[in-house]
Amino acid sequence: MRAAAAQVESLDILVNNAGVFLFDDLSDREALERHLAVNLFGTYGVIQAFLPPLIASGGAIVNNVSIAALAPIPVTPAYSLSKAAAFSLTQSLRMLLAGQGVRVHAVLTGPVDTDMVRALDIPKASPQSVAQGIFDGVGKGEEDIFPDPLSATLADGWHAGPAKALEHQNAALLQAQSVAS
Repeated sequence: MRAAAAQVESLDILVNNAGVFLFDDLSDREALERHLAVNLFGTYGVIQAFLPPLIASGGAIVNNVSIAALAPIPVTPAYSLSKAAAFSLTQSLRMLLAGQGVRVHAVLTGPVDTDMVRALDIPKASPQSVAQGIFDGVGKGEEDIFPDPLSATLADGWHAGPAKALEHQNAALLQAQSVAS
């Protein structure tokens, strides 16, 4: 990862979309660790490796964290837990990197018709429509992007809810601390 990042001279947008989704019941620590290794620490590692060119360009980070970050999926709670941690990482980096000109977006997708959830008999959005929704959201400067029909039903409640208000309140603490320094 670091070797690849060292070859990048300019970077405008970094999209973290890799993930692992395994069925579990939280009785297997290895399943939890695998989810965290990919969905949290993998995202973190990629961001750290590519952060210098993103800062230089005033670029954007886009992390696909899933609506599972907001409420656990009972057949894969380790996935949900790892996505909640990745969402918190995204929100934290949003606050910490704003002063360096880097925008950080969270993508809260519902089920997408990919190999990851192909076996689940549930409605799924097409990868193409979700990708378009993500790029539209980034273009509009949305912090939290709900790019598909299922996730879009949560958007208004999320944006107007107490958790989002608290995130903005906490970000203001960092800004006040910067002014005081």
